[in-house]
Amino acid sequence: MALQRKPYLVIPKLIEQPTWGGDYILSAKAWKHIAFLRRKKIGQSYELFSGSKLHLTATDTNNPAFIPEIGFADKLDILKEFFPQKEGVHYVSILEGGPMPLLNKFTQAAGNSFQLHIQPETADQYWRAKPESWYYFEKGYLTLGLRSGCDVTEYKEVSLKINSHMEELSRKIKASELSLEAGEQDAAVFIKEKNPWRFVNRYEVAPDTLIDLSMGGVHHSWEENKEKFPLGNVLYEVQIDTMDPVSTIRSFDQGKIKKDGSIRSLNIDDYFKHLDTDPSHNVYEYFEKKAHGSSLLKTKYYSLDTITVSSPFNDTTTNSFSHLFVRTGAVRVQAAEGEVTVGEGHSCYIPKDSGDYTVTSQKPNSVILKTYT
Repeated sequence: MALQRKPYLVIPKLIEQPTWGGDYILSAKAWKHIAFLRRKKIGQSYELFSGSKLHLTATDTNNPAFIPEIGFADKLDILKEFFPQKEGVHYVSILEGGPMPLLNKFTQAAGNSFQLHIQPETADQYWRAKPESWYYFEKGYLTLGLRSGCDVTEYKEVSLKINSHMEELSRKIKASELSLEAGEQDAAVFIKEKNPWRFVNRYEVAPDTLIDLSMGGVHHSWEENKEKFPLGNVLYEVQIDTMDPVSTIRSFDQGKIKKDGSIRSLNIDDYFKHLDTDPSHNVYEYFEKKAHGSSLLKTKYYSLDTITVSSPFNDTTTNSFSHLFVRTGAVRVQAAEGEVTVGEGHSCYIPKDSGDYTVTSQKPNSVILKTYT
């Protein structure tokens, strides 16, 4: 069906991450009261992607019919099993409005693997580019770029040794020759001795920092320090919607072992093949972008604005759709053929053909993040 010239509430897709998620996202969305979700550690909420569902009936995120989609291992769709009275939820695919190139995530993460994406201009038989950028809501901790004077050859040797050791531990655990707990302890000691962090920069990141990785080829990872950064890394991601299996190249997985003894497959040779070692591309200043007025970031792939809605303002979708995420407060968005009220932690999509629309704050000085191409 063709989309109308109006804003639609986006049904967010919640992703459980038992090893590094939390309850920040549920709190922001005012969904901690949902009994089923209360037991889950939510690591990401997909706010915009090619699989997004747009609500056709609810016009307010406080509407009881407005419930999340879940992306847990059981692959349930809308929470019908837990809310059978909600089976009448009506939605339409975002693709009815045309191709959706972007993936926007609301994320709470820590202890992520060492990784990179290839540079957009690079031709590779398998790997596809995945430009992405991060906007921090809270202070965070990450690795970013190679440390000055890094011996890349030694870095690769260490990565290979750690992976070989992890593979042997995995084999022993699967064969019941070693307990999972003993394997995890062994891995921690071995990795601490090899210390792969000595090859990369580690930074503490302040709230409202924009880290741009859209150039590709650069090392990045979310780190973990529960004492100093109990929330992990809480941020808003904007990126090209490319699946991880063909875009994320990993060299080190923080020593993680699954309950069945298996470990993540790495791509160490490809990581070092595509690693950008240019010293000028491995310093913090290369990644941090400063806001210019309301504009946080402009790339050839996407743009991100932050707007404080102190009074009604007018905008248009002449050249692109608009995706509005409410960071704080609540707003009413009105267009030619309809309106929605979007609460904190939620978002709406305004199709490209909608034309002019107006945003009005429902709470003093609400703040929204606008994404467009």
